[in-house]
Amino acid sequence: MILKLAFNGLKKKQRDYLILFTGLIISIAVFYMFLTMSLNKEFILQNSVINNIQAVFLVGTVMLSIITFFYLFYTNSFLLSLRKKEYGLYELIGAKKFQIRRVFQIETMAITAISLAIGLMLGIILARLVSWLLMNSLNVEFTQFKIVYLPAVFWTMAYFLTASFITSTVHNTRLAKSSIIELLHSDMHNDGIPAEPKGSALQILLGIFFLGIGYSALYFMEQLRFIGLFTAPAATTLGTYLLFTALLPNIVRNWKRNKRANFKGLHSFTSGQLNFRLSSLKWVLATIAMLIALSAGAIAGGFAFKNNAFTSIDEYWQYDATLYNPGAAETAVLNSIPVDEQLTFRMKLDDEFMYLVQEELNASPPLIRDFVTYEVVRPDPLPEKLDIVDGSQIISDQWFTALYAINPALEGTKSTRIVPLEEYELAEGEEISILLARTDDFSAYIGEWQKLDELQLDVYTDLFTGFDPKTDSVATKYSQFKAQYAIASGTFFMGFFLGLAFLTMMASILMFKILSGASNDIRRYDSLRKLGVRRRLLENSIYREILVVFLFPGILGLLHVFVGMRMFTFIMDDPYYRLWVSILIFLAIYGGYYFFAVHLYRKIVLPRQ
Repeated sequence: MILKLAFNGLKKKQRDYLILFTGLIISIAVFYMFLTMSLNKEFILQNSVINNIQAVFLVGTVMLSIITFFYLFYTNSFLLSLRKKEYGLYELIGAKKFQIRRVFQIETMAITAISLAIGLMLGIILARLVSWLLMNSLNVEFTQFKIVYLPAVFWTMAYFLTASFITSTVHNTRLAKSSIIELLHSDMHNDGIPAEPKGSALQILLGIFFLGIGYSALYFMEQLRFIGLFTAPAATTLGTYLLFTALLPNIVRNWKRNKRANFKGLHSFTSGQLNFRLSSLKWVLATIAMLIALSAGAIAGGFAFKNNAFTSIDEYWQYDATLYNPGAAETAVLNSIPVDEQLTFRMKLDDEFMYLVQEELNASPPLIRDFVTYEVVRPDPLPEKLDIVDGSQIISDQWFTALYAINPALEGTKSTRIVPLEEYELAEGEEISILLARTDDFSAYIGEWQKLDELQLDVYTDLFTGFDPKTDSVATKYSQFKAQYAIASGTFFMGFFLGLAFLTMMASILMFKILSGASNDIRRYDSLRKLGVRRRLLENSIYREILVVFLFPGILGLLHVFVGMRMFTFIMDDPYYRLWVSILIFLAIYGGYYFFAVHLYRKIVLPRQ
């Protein structure tokens, strides 16, 4: 009997459950995809580039699990509010409290199980899609990658079933404490707000004040660092909630007082609807604004981190190719690229020193970045005689940087001696030729740099003792770029899918909150229809009412994003890179939920004749 009641309840409220748990399905899919990318042991061992991405996806998993837990808590609270009156009727006809609690527990666990089945299937598709996109962006072939990875399936099921059980148990405790009268009258409540709430002006000023502090901390994050990291989210969140609880009611109240605007068409009815339900919406809208900031910010941050891999690599490497003993194959690849500058140096190695020719260095000094002025310069000419103190040759900081640019594979492993040509010729040891080349656009020839690195593997194996081509990488700009780009690509996908999950959860909560009160609005719209109000006017009123509900958190959430991206200026060159793409993605998803909410709400309150 208990099972029958539970499944009848699921069937009866399937539309509400579908809306509410769309976010849960997306969250499960993204959670599984993150775990598959970070726990796939054979895949990680066989693909060294994934070692750089593994930690990124683990961080994404932790962040998503925290947000999802609160989302589950929120949705279970909504589920309980939907069924309270029905549970009161069960108790009225003789059902025991423990039986009612069991019905609620079965319903929530069944919804989670169904969401898990759908979410895992979607997660498998996402894992395949992301692995394919990563392979193409990194230009590598993944081996041993399993899109159906049983440990990831197990931990996904374990986490979501456990989280659902904990949150439903907490709400079951609340259900047990509710009297039968409270359950039967749960749908009888007043959503209105006082005509003149006390202290609203002070709350608005405090909200603006705290929001100003939060925005200032975000803007000056480079100077504030750790203080800003704690101050910005706390002050911004507090300011957001204060504004929504005080400013939003004032805006609607002033709209109602504006006779010119309010008495046009059904504007008076629309503002009355908003005023009536505002007390229950304002807290939700403040939460939605913060989730919008998190979701759109996560997507924007992903784009910026990926772009930063290209811009930051050019700051530290002025030469796109560094080749040791280049052969015919390397020369052929270089000849296929329009090279702006090409330098060649000779070096000898013995058991103690690395020797470079002073005349060659002075004749063709390499480009370096001066880390005092941050300008790209060539070092000043070397003096005729270089002093040696405690076994080390005394050179300027610029030439110290230049030596690393010329010889990144060995610089620091032995002492360097810059000697005149005559002394160099007398030195013993194998001579190595080093070629530096630069183009006007490193990113335009990624395939060529990769080919040169592959050709240099054999050279490194012959020249440098202990070099293993299976585990070690060559010391080149492309090699470092590939490691940075792998992390950036992982961060991009983490940010994109976290943002997608946050957006879906946020929009489903807002949409459900609007639709959950639709049944109480049927009589109001029915009364207007009976008074002769045209259906088109009623539909326009619905569009305006729901637009206001969606618009306020959307505007403030996007404002948070515009200011908040400033906090990344001290770790990346252009945090606003392709921000418009992130905004378009947000608007597409958010707008889709808006029109879908209007469609469902209209079907409820304006049934067809």
